[in-house]
Amino acid sequence: MDRSNAAWAASMLGLFLGCGADQGRAGEASAGGGINNATLGGGSEGGGSTGVDPGSEGSTGAANDASEDGGLKFDLEGGPAEGVGEAETGCETETCECTIPEHVSCDGAGNDLFQAIGLNCPGELQVQSTTMGPAGALGVRTSFGGNGTFAPREGNRYAVIGSGLVADLDSETPGGDSNSFPTHCNDDLGGNDPGGTLPAPLRTNDVGGDCSMNPALVGTGDCSNTINAQFTQGGEANDYVEMRFELDVPPDVISFSYDFAFFSVEYPDYFGSVFNDMYVGWLESELWTGNISFDAQGNPISLNAGFLDFKDDGGNLAEFDNTCMKQHAGTNWLTTTAGVSPDEHITVVFAIFDLSDSILDSYAFIDNFAWGCDPTGMPSTEPEG
Repeated sequence: MDRSNAAWAASMLGLFLGCGADQGRAGEASAGGGINNATLGGGSEGGGSTGVDPGSEGSTGAANDASEDGGLKFDLEGGPAEGVGEAETGCETETCECTIPEHVSCDGAGNDLFQAIGLNCPGELQVQSTTMGPAGALGVRTSFGGNGTFAPREGNRYAVIGSGLVADLDSETPGGDSNSFPTHCNDDLGGNDPGGTLPAPLRTNDVGGDCSMNPALVGTGDCSNTINAQFTQGGEANDYVEMRFELDVPPDVISFSYDFAFFSVEYPDYFGSVFNDMYVGWLESELWTGNISFDAQGNPISLNAGFLDFKDDGGNLAEFDNTCMKQHAGTNWLTTTAGVSPDEHITVVFAIFDLSDSILDSYAFIDNFAWGCDPTGMPSTEPEG
């Protein structure tokens, strides 16, 4: 797969340079558009949009207070913030303007999944959000393991979704535990088994081409062509759990990013088998319909794919101290970046599921949703650090 298609990048850059800031469009964007609000044991939750954490790398300055009339917080003052270079804003000419919405973290307390990833903060762009799956399979954390590797990427908390119970993550694997049937993180959630068809708009079929070169393919399947080959090995999805949100893209941004990590107790006994639990980050947009989180070889995020940095064969990794992932495997933090069109309406789904069975669980940590100004071809996922 060509992850940096020149023609796509050029068209995206042209779109970006033509989208000068419109100060009259800083009002609240519509959160319209339908969404499947059905949940299996989980209810709808509020959501919002975000930009870059003012205290994090890539921030363009401290967040301004919301306008007196309750409008959204945008920096639309006619160019990059003082001291911010072109590389940080994505601007390449003096006429280019990047107006990423200001963001202030709001996950200091409480268990709101969407605030935990940087969404739904007061005074910021609001989104429609839902969850699917039992309440025990969705949660928030402030830390994981013994050495700080999995500290929050934005604010104080991050969201967790799993094909098992989130509370099991804090139960350390006993010494000598059977990896073929582990004591912890080995739950059948029951009643959340979509089988061979994932909940709409997710689709497992390849599009048979390159959506970045042929826009007619958008909407016909998974533009990444990464899900089908590994999904069909397992045949059916079980214990499906998701976070989902819809929103209108701010007027002058052309990409977004988010951070995540993936873990599975299917390792080591079922590594390379059909029991290939999978995580999917799905984008439904004008430019792309499909998985946006995959490795450089075009593999999805799954037990049998890339990025499994931590394989705790000896049960000695500090990253998994005091957790059910001891003796098992996971990734480090990864960052996915995907392109969008200004003002378009998008749907984003973060989903995880078991393949072929409903036991031996997998989990995803999700954090730091942020708008961006970098022209992008195909979506990409890169290790952090």
